[in-house]
Amino acid sequence: MEHSYQQVLERGAALVTGGELPPCPEAEASLRCLMRGNAQYLDHSRNAAELTDLIRLSTAHEGQHPYAAVVCCADSRVPPEHIFSAGIGDLFVIRNAGNVMSPAALGSVEYAAAHLHVPLILVMGHRGCGAVVAALQKHREAGALGELIAEVSLGIGHARDPRQAERNNLCHSLETLGQSEVLRDLADRGRLGFAGAVYDIRSGAVELLVDPEPSAEDR
Repeated sequence: MEHSYQQVLERGAALVTGGELPPCPEAEASLRCLMRGNAQYLDHSRNAAELTDLIRLSTAHEGQHPYAAVVCCADSRVPPEHIFSAGIGDLFVIRNAGNVMSPAALGSVEYAAAHLHVPLILVMGHRGCGAVVAALQKHREAGALGELIAEVSLGIGHARDPRQAERNNLCHSLETLGQSEVLRDLADRGRLGFAGAVYDIRSGAVELLVDPEPSAEDR
């Protein structure tokens, strides 16, 4: 790949904590596994993971031990288990429109990290996100939907280009993770890493986030 996985984790750490974090080899291994799964998905256009009675019974009796937590959009075109060729018990997935880091989403991430001991938190946006489009077009909605769009609007900042807006929203969600003392403590002890990605709903490819911070004009 063009960039190393360590660079991706360093970028995630900078967004979440504003600085550097101790290396987390387990996070790098999990990120590598995710991207290997995406490569399999692109090659075969199907999920080759184990989805058998045996694995269902095993996880029912022995509990779940996911290797990563994925925060992504609820969009029906963004199925994370298929995108990463993951099976039962492999991923702890948190989904909502616009991959917003709401209190419920943040609490779910904390659960995955502190209780399930996942070593990697991946926040994944996607091309053609309806929540981002609604925020860009300044749609007004009543109730909780209006609050969600307002949060996405905060995330995209001053961006007007849809791709930049999607990336800004993703960065905002990663930055919000830094509000959690639970996550920061685990990361400071080298037990947790963070990464960002954007999924292309046309090609099926996952692009990992490693670019520098967007300019003030874009944000």
